[in-house]
Amino acid sequence: MKQISIKLIVAALLLAAPASISAARPNGKLDEILANMQKSAGQITSIQARMEQLKRDRNIGGVEKYNGEIFFKHVAKGNDKVKIVYSIPKGQTIWVVGETITLYQAEIKQAIVTTRSAAASKGDEFAFIATPYTSVPELKRQYDIVYAGDDQGLAKLDLTPKVKSSIQKLLLWVDQSNWMPVKYTVIETGGSATTFILTGLRKNAGIPDSAFKVDLPKDTKILRR
Repeated sequence: MKQISIKLIVAALLLAAPASISAARPNGKLDEILANMQKSAGQITSIQARMEQLKRDRNIGGVEKYNGEIFFKHVAKGNDKVKIVYSIPKGQTIWVVGETITLYQAEIKQAIVTTRSAAASKGDEFAFIATPYTSVPELKRQYDIVYAGDDQGLAKLDLTPKVKSSIQKLLLWVDQSNWMPVKYTVIETGGSATTFILTGLRKNAGIPDSAFKVDLPKDTKILRR
């Protein structure tokens, strides 16, 4: 049975929540992209989209494919809510409610519960990925950011860690019609890469809070990390 990595779950949150962005030094096209992303982010209350996740393992070879639907709701004071319902692998659901991350695997009736801060403590990259609404200023401190040109109409940003990290590079593609990040690739130092792609994106569709309620069967085994 394929199991979603907690690390990749947290990475997926970037796609669901475009970050607020602090002022940057003049840098032409890059500043224009960041400014437009900031403006777009300020208008978002919720996002719903289909998500495709592709993992390429350099050592094993081949590609693992995951599919699902992601729901995001912006809540003040860092209490954002995320739910990912996977169709592949079937029966796996992710909830991120405030600080708590829950991964449920129906086939083995098991839930892994952790927190954003616990995930962040495992590597510098999580400080950005795990707190998408408040961390882009921190991103500028941790990464060198370059506008790498347009790729099939999407603005491509190339992010390289300034200090040693388990992440070699981050690549982000931004839809210039709505200034939303719709594709995100994590390249690890060993050469493996995971890509997240959003399609059918719907903004501000009025997702109710009840959609994010963590509802686990009574016989679920809970592992806390």
